[in-house]
Amino acid sequence: MTSISLRRLQFAIFLLVPIINFGSNLLYDSPFSDDAEVLIQPAGYAFAIWGPIFLGMIIYSWYQMQSARVESTHLTAATKAGILAGLASIAFVPISHSDLQWLGFINIIWHLLALIWLFVSLRRQITLENNPATHWYFMPTQMYLGWISAATAISTALLLTEVGVQPALEIQVIITAVVIGALVIIGMLMAYNRGMVVPLVFIWALAALIVERGEYPIIKYTSIVAIIILAVVTLPQIVKRKRLAF
Repeated sequence: MTSISLRRLQFAIFLLVPIINFGSNLLYDSPFSDDAEVLIQPAGYAFAIWGPIFLGMIIYSWYQMQSARVESTHLTAATKAGILAGLASIAFVPISHSDLQWLGFINIIWHLLALIWLFVSLRRQITLENNPATHWYFMPTQMYLGWISAATAISTALLLTEVGVQPALEIQVIITAVVIGALVIIGMLMAYNRGMVVPLVFIWALAALIVERGEYPIIKYTSIVAIIILAVVTLPQIVKRKRLAF
């Protein structure tokens, strides 16, 4: 399959992604209503970020089809990674209705690996591009990566709960604080590697975590400190690079 054919396929897939994901919500009851409660899960409104992600990925994949794209092995790799991420999003719908957390975990890892590959490929591709606005079109991919990175922690917690790993509440709170610390480290690394949108997504998720789990002081104040650190690290990078992504 030629490079342009791959990019057309990617566009078609990302047109299907919101139709299948949102359409299933109209036809079936939510598959998440009976999920176990895990402390790392943020308030429900945080998941509204899927709307901008899906729309953004449609715009991104449309942009990738334009003739001004600079052909390269990096562009081809990014397209393949995008296709894998889109297929993972489509596959998540029947998996979520299966109520098998181990399948959901595999799907999240599939997502995560595809989006890391996409990030690395686009980071190389953008140095070849001539259009100075390219970074705006690439930005949704970082939003996608940031949210899936945060979702990996949620999926891991749900998987452990399903297999019977349920430590005492005090231990769960401490583990949640450690996970928040890990997100801070990941966010800092991404900010310094031209992935500034990722820590901004983490800030969104952590703010929603405070809303949902604010009754636990350790989680609340760890999240507040994490938000401050991520903001302090990320905003100067945005000012320095004069862009939000790449």
